[in-house]
Amino acid sequence: MQLIVGLGNPGRRYSGTWHNLGARTVGTVVERWKELLKPGKGEFLYADARRHGGKIVLLIPTSYMNRSGGPVVEWMNYYRLDPSDLLIIYDDHDLPLGRIRLRETGSSGGHRGMDDIIRLTGSEDILRLRIGIQTDRERTELSHQVLSKIPAAHTAHVDRIIDIAADAVEMMISEGVTVAMNHFNRMEII
Repeated sequence: MQLIVGLGNPGRRYSGTWHNLGARTVGTVVERWKELLKPGKGEFLYADARRHGGKIVLLIPTSYMNRSGGPVVEWMNYYRLDPSDLLIIYDDHDLPLGRIRLRETGSSGGHRGMDDIIRLTGSEDILRLRIGIQTDRERTELSHQVLSKIPAAHTAHVDRIIDIAADAVEMMISEGVTVAMNHFNRMEII
């Protein structure tokens, strides 16, 4: 089983913010695969799927970003998954808008959701798909930037980036991590 997790914050207040791009990407994959997100017995929504001979669970934690690790570890413990069975998708302010990066290991880079997952799993060896959100119009406080609504001027770009991030997830599943990394890590989307 593989667990694909899209990070975000719950509720209408955070809908349409930069910090929810991971959850939006998982939502796009769920739609493409014609699956349904269901509430779980915990702080998450999930969908079961079968692709390329294996079971894949698409998960969106409904806890706040800085508590993303709880729902992830809860799912891992129940199904006896290792950190190597995870793909975590999230926004990354260190990457410019229009870039995505697949990476197999590393620190959280200061991302609170990833930080919580690393802390609770006890491992940095977790596959992640980072979606760049850095623009030329930044707010002084990083928390204000990531929690701000995506400006209308960026909406079409962000929709395209989400589609390409979902393509990266599908390629990773069908052709492997290395092929997907070689293809998408060099791509400039906008």
